[in-house]
Amino acid sequence: MGLLLMGLAMLSGIGSLICLIVVLIKMFSADTMKGVFGLICGLYAFIWGWQNKSDGLDTVMPIWTLCILVGIGVNVAIRVLAS
Repeated sequence: MGLLLMGLAMLSGIGSLICLIVVLIKMFSADTMKGVFGLICGLYAFIWGWQNKSDGLDTVMPIWTLCILVGIGVNVAIRVLAS
């Protein structure tokens, strides 16, 4: 069970990373300084992505949010099962 949860946590992390890269590409194409700041601070990229969802990010942002929530839930479940 623990191995399955760890695999799910890894998949949600990879999904989050892919969504971050897609948003960073959009940020760099909009403004280079915003892209650099998004590269430094992922939370800024997340918020910017939701604010600019209409610019082609309307499928990426819900997936990114779901990946984050699944990752949190799975990691909590792993901690509970480990103790």
